[in-house]
Amino acid sequence: MARRKTRKVASQPRKGTRLRARSTASRAIKAGLAAVVAGLLGLFRAVMPSGDSVRALLASAWSSRGLRRCAGLAGAVVVTCLLSWAMLHNLRSTEQYRLDPGRIELSAAPSWAKGDLAQRLKADIEDDLRADLADLPQGSAFDDELMQTVTERIALSPWVRRVVRIERRFPTGPDDYSRLLPVLEVRTPAVAVETEDRYVLVDGDGVVLPIELKRDSAELALFTSQLVRPIRTVRGVVGRAPAAGQGWSNEQVAAALSMERVIRQAELDRALPIEAIELIGIPQQPDARGRVHYQVGGGVVLIPDQTRLPGLRVMWGRPPVHASTLELSPNDKLEELKNRLRGLDSVADTRIDLRYRG
Repeated sequence: MARRKTRKVASQPRKGTRLRARSTASRAIKAGLAAVVAGLLGLFRAVMPSGDSVRALLASAWSSRGLRRCAGLAGAVVVTCLLSWAMLHNLRSTEQYRLDPGRIELSAAPSWAKGDLAQRLKADIEDDLRADLADLPQGSAFDDELMQTVTERIALSPWVRRVVRIERRFPTGPDDYSRLLPVLEVRTPAVAVETEDRYVLVDGDGVVLPIELKRDSAELALFTSQLVRPIRTVRGVVGRAPAAGQGWSNEQVAAALSMERVIRQAELDRALPIEAIELIGIPQQPDARGRVHYQVGGGVVLIPDQTRLPGLRVMWGRPPVHASTLELSPNDKLEELKNRLRGLDSVADTRIDLRYRG
């Protein structure tokens, strides 16, 4: 008979043996950690001074006059801070230091107006600001969050170009109260755009001001007489004006404002007082590629004061905002205008074309 082959099976360690090995390793690790902690404690005791040494060190330090002064100063600062905090806490709860956002006044009237118009505008702007702040609750005059909210509300006014700062005025007497005094940059009208039935005032940024004048020469003359400097009218703008406080996105308005800046900077009114700016052949909006296509012969026409220079017209051409390399630069046009005026015996019913030389 054939013998059955037998296979040797490797013996496996018993379960109890494995547990005893793990227990031995754990005890070794714990013993090592204990030795490390004991070494650190010993080192700490060796480095740290004893109680007597600490007391001697403090006594020696306190005997120093400079250290005592520093300690006294630090204590005074702490006491002062605590007293200030207590006083501020008490003032916050005092009725005189309660701030009503509706109690607001301007630091000055608009600088571009004078006389009754300036005072009336100041009152109107204050009334508008009070209306914008009327729904804000009363708060402490020391509350910075309330001041930030008031600043943001005022900046939304169509009259306000920039909030310079807002001053808090605290009570100076028993019957006085806290109030706000905003320092603002009020928008200044640059031109009066002529529409079908009224004049719309626009500032240098193209923002419509909340003033409307009837299309009446007498009313416009009365308004202009109360300005620090006369305002020019603009003719030829097509389209409906936006609401007050919004920018008038119109290439015609942009052309007029660009021309107005040239006239002001060059002080052209001293030699040739310009009464109106007339726009001819200028589109309202650019094309899809952002180009502004003037009609043939289109551009800006300057109309001087007709009571002094009847019939005189200055064909300026394209203003700086739509400048073309085919025309003279603004400085060249101004120089050419001076030369033309010097060479004329009479300017009545004269057309001066500045678009080209000669």
